[in-house]
Amino acid sequence: MNSTTTVINSFSPFHPIQFSILLFLIICSIPCFIFVFYQILSTRTLYRALNSHVLILLLISNSIQTVTDIPLRLSYYYTGKILPFTVFHPIQFSILLFLIICSIPCFIFVFYQILSTRTLYRALNSHVLILLLISNSIQTVTDIPLRLSYYYTGKILPFTVSYCYFYYFIDLYLFTTCFLLLAWASFERHILIFHSQIFNRFRTRLIGHYIPLSFCIIYPLLYYIIFIFFYPCENTYDPVNSYCIAICYLFASPVMALYEQIVHGFALVFLIFIFNLSLFFRILHQKNRNMAIQLFSVCFLFFLTNGGYFLILLGQGLWDPNFGNSLMAWVFPLSFYPKEKIKRFIRCQFHTAIMPLTVTVPQQIAMTNRRRRDL
Repeated sequence: MNSTTTVINSFSPFHPIQFSILLFLIICSIPCFIFVFYQILSTRTLYRALNSHVLILLLISNSIQTVTDIPLRLSYYYTGKILPFTVFHPIQFSILLFLIICSIPCFIFVFYQILSTRTLYRALNSHVLILLLISNSIQTVTDIPLRLSYYYTGKILPFTVSYCYFYYFIDLYLFTTCFLLLAWASFERHILIFHSQIFNRFRTRLIGHYIPLSFCIIYPLLYYIIFIFFYPCENTYDPVNSYCIAICYLFASPVMALYEQIVHGFALVFLIFIFNLSLFFRILHQKNRNMAIQLFSVCFLFFLTNGGYFLILLGQGLWDPNFGNSLMAWVFPLSFYPKEKIKRFIRCQFHTAIMPLTVTVPQQIAMTNRRRRDL
């Protein structure tokens, strides 16, 4: 690696506005988690439905992050500093350990249900869900053990430059991959719902389905390997607060920072919005009001929490580097927390909510042949 390391110190004052906003969000989110869990588990048709299993896993993963990460942020906003990493956290450790013990069998169960049912794993509309489930399972087995180690020992072990590289690579790669998959699924959903006969031929499936999915996996992998591990710049970290500073290529190259913000952020947000908005009106035209209202509410919440953040980043890249700095501290509690903690549940929910009936390619070909014979 061509990167070197610089050690810095950091300190922040009391943040009353961020503390109040974050406290309000977590107070609202916990009853929502409990309510959704109760609604799913109390209805037999819901918790036994295969399309609910992914939602249950996403809900569990987000509840894990809510009860472990947010209390640390509240402590930082209230005290004005990150507390010394020398205190054992028995409550967070116990909750996280219990939830990860429950989540791993759930992942295995859902994988088994999908892979053991031929009509499920061969259905084109299940492939994005499988990839999203894999990405979340990778995050569970890589990120959560590091958090367990911190809650048990009271500090990050081992806190090295290699750890920062590993953390940023896993986090950025999986986040961008999920973002790309959701953007592509937003477009492909139109085809799967309204024009599924297009994929009857293998050539069209290869060009219009398998190659785009492969691109969503391979492109961010190569991109972050090159720019995180081999870009010639100087990385920094804070040993006092055991904190990894943002990866250096975003500061060393304004062009790459702008590319990252637009291509991996703003453009994908715009595409997801356009494709889902058009799908919303197409579903509304078909008088399916319940599905339309659900899509509209989820889409509105997504852009309410992420839109301002991406607009400020775009303004800083295109015009003034100080654009929106006075608002950034206000936006981070509204964008970073929901984006990192509920984005997977919210976005993946509206993509599964409009899933068409499971139709495999052989079934589609048989239906087409029957129509031809009838004619």
